[in-house]
Amino acid sequence: MYFAVGFLEMFMATQRTYWISKGRSRAAALLVFFESFVAMFVIYQVATNLNNNFLLIAVYSLGNAIGTYVNLEKVPF
Repeated sequence: MYFAVGFLEMFMATQRTYWISKGRSRAAALLVFFESFVAMFVIYQVATNLNNNFLLIAVYSLGNAIGTYVNLEKVPF
């Protein structure tokens, strides 16, 4: 689950940056709302699962890296 959440968060962050560069400020603002929601979910989950922090952080970070790569390379999934 943390991989998927990390993937989603970075995919949205990269898309937001792209939309800002294209002048699509409304779409970017809407995406920031969902991006912030996901970020708060992650913070809550990590804070409530402190005994497994390293594995959670590693899996989440991997999802972040792959989400960024997929969006930048426009890899179909």
